[in-house]
Amino acid sequence: MMKNSMTRILWFIAGILLILSGCTLLFRPDASLISMAGFVILLSGIFNLTIYFVFHDLMLGAGWQLLDGILGVLVGFMFLGNSVLVASVLPYIFGMWIMFSGLSKLVGGFDLKKLNFDGWGWLGLIGAAMTVLGLLTFFKPMIGTVALSTIFAIALIVEGAHALLRGIYFQRFWL
Repeated sequence: MMKNSMTRILWFIAGILLILSGCTLLFRPDASLISMAGFVILLSGIFNLTIYFVFHDLMLGAGWQLLDGILGVLVGFMFLGNSVLVASVLPYIFGMWIMFSGLSKLVGGFDLKKLNFDGWGWLGLIGAAMTVLGLLTFFKPMIGTVALSTIFAIALIVEGAHALLRGIYFQRFWL
C-alpha cells in the first residue's frame, strides 16, 4: 500500500513539474532552454528509474520504463554538462528523446488494451503524437531549431499529462 501511494505521488509530482516547465517555456521562450531542458529531462529520468527499481516486478511495461529513465538521465546530464555541444545538436537529441519516449508510451497503451483498459487509446494517442513530434524534429532539424522552444514546451506538457494520467489510473497499471 505504501509503495502504491509513493508511486502515485511521484507520478503527480513529475506531471506537475513537467507541465509547469512546459507552460513556462511557452510563455517565456527567453528562459534558458538548455538548462531548463536538462534539469527537467534529468528529473523525469530519475522519477522513471525510481519507479522502475521499486516496482519493476509489479508493473506492466517495466522494461520500457527502465529505457525511458536511462535515456532521460543520459540526455539530462548531456544538456547540463556541455551546453555548447548541446546547442549544436539539440534538435537531434531532443528528437530522439521525444521519439523513444513516445514509442514507449505507445507500446504501453497497447499493453493496456490487452487488459481491456478503457483509457488505453488516450495513452496510445499521446505516445503516437510524441513519436511523430520526435520524428519531425529529428529529420527536419531546421524546423526543430526555429521552433524548438515551442515544440519542447508542448512535449513537456504532453509528457506531464501522461505522468498525471499514470497517477490518476495507477491502480490499473499493476499486475
